[in-house]
Amino acid sequence: MISTRPETLLMQMQGYVTVAASEAQGDGRIGEVVRAGWMRVWDIVHLSLGADAVATASFFACGMLGNTLTAIRLSRDAGR
Repeated sequence: MISTRPETLLMQMQGYVTVAASEAQGDGRIGEVVRAGWMRVWDIVHLSLGADAVATASFFACGMLGNTLTAIRLSRDAGR
């Protein structure tokens, strides 16, 4: 999906910025919704990986690296 629709990823990242900005202004409602959604995704992946917390965290860490490289338009293979 990242290679075909990178704007989807960028919208997700914009959502995280929106949480930080709204909470800095004292409004936690958006953050509550985003965190609840993220935890649903965590649970789905976590169970799919056999409920192994280390494997789940590693999966998301690799994904976040891909997200960051995509957001700054740097190839995933950069630096190899």
